[in-house]
Order: sequence, then structure tokens, then C-alpha cells
Amino acid sequence: MTNVKVDRKDVISDQEVNQMLSVADKLSSLFFKLRAKATLALLETGKRRSEIASLERPDITMDSKFLYVRFTVVKKRKKNIRTLQRIKKFTVDSQWAQYIIEYLRFLENEFQGSKYVYPSVRYFFGKGYVMNPTEHAKPQEIWRIVKKLNEEDWPHQHREKRAVKVIRADESRFGECKLETVYRVRNALDLERETTAYNYIRRFETQKVEEEEETIG
Repeated sequence: MTNVKVDRKDVISDQEVNQMLSVADKLSSLFFKLRAKATLALLETGKRRSEIASLERPDITMDSKFLYVRFTVVKKRKKNIRTLQRIKKFTVDSQWAQYIIEYLRFLENEFQGSKYVYPSVRYFFGKGYVMNPTEHAKPQEIWRIVKKLNEEDWPHQHREKRAVKVIRADESRFGECKLETVYRVRNALDLERETTAYNYIRRFETQKVEEEEETIG
């Protein structure tokens, strides 16, 4: 069962992510190790697991300053489906960019026939795995990668984490959340509606109030 969540009040912390990176380093397979660390890097963008799983190799490019990741965002309105392109970027010398670069280099050397960043993988108990280069992994595979690193984590937690970073940056800059914060959260997560962005802010502020009320003396 890959969609089982656990109850937790706070979003995933930077410290927990660092611990997950340490767990990834101990994986016996180099492929799984590099893929896990690249997955944590891509989750830092706040993108959905389905958008990460469907990435193609040409979607990731870089220049001397930045590594660019082009995501395909699917918007559904009743019977209509609209796809948009959204680009997130990492400074090329950051740890996150380096994790992605190392993983892509491994794929280029070992699995040249795949056009996907996450080729479909079929597991055989006790006998390793077989890769299908003609298909990309299902979103559930991103879930499994995260769960293997931390049972108390799941991909959407990193989406919440990205929103919290935007909110905290505005609170540090202005002393409080402002109207612009709603739009910054919406843009960071590529949300369609401002009300959805506001819900992220409301959850964060509610949690802060609850934490303050729990402190006595």
C-alpha cells in the first residue's frame, strides 16, 4: 500500500531532508542512491509527484549559472484539459543541482535508450530490477522513493515545505504575510486559484498559533 499517510502537524523539515539524504547514501544500488537524491532535489521545487515522474531528459538543461527544469502542468476544468509549461531553476553549483546532474550522467552512461528522467522500473523480489525505457514511472514510484527514505514523509509534504519557505521569507521581509504573499505562494506552486494559495498560508498560520498556545510559563 503506497498511499498510506501518517498523522503529523508539521511539514517536513530541512533536518529531516538531510537525514533522508544520509539514508539515500546507504542504499546498495548506485542507481537507487542517485535517483533518491535527485528526487529530493526535484521535490524542493514544490512540484507534484505526477509532474516529476513524467519529466523527459530534454526538460532539464543548464548554462553556466543555472540548471533549468521544465515541468508540464496539467489543468483540468470539467471536460477540458489544458497543459502549461513551467520552469524552475537551481543555481548550478548548489547541492540540489549537483544531485540532479549526477543522476542524469548516470542515466546517460547506463541507460542511453530512455528519454525519461524516471524510466519505468519493474522489480523482481530478490533479483533486482528491469528498466523499461519506453515508459516513464508512475507517480506512485515517487511516493515509494520518498517512503523508503522516511516512513513519516510523503511527496506532498515537500510541496507544503516550499509554500512555508515562501511565507517565512515574506514574514522576515515585511514582519507579516501580505496580499503579495498569496500570489508568491500561487506562483511558487503553480496553483490556478488564489484561494488555494491562501489555504496554504492559513494552515501555516494556524499551526503557529497552536504552537504558541501550547507554551505555558
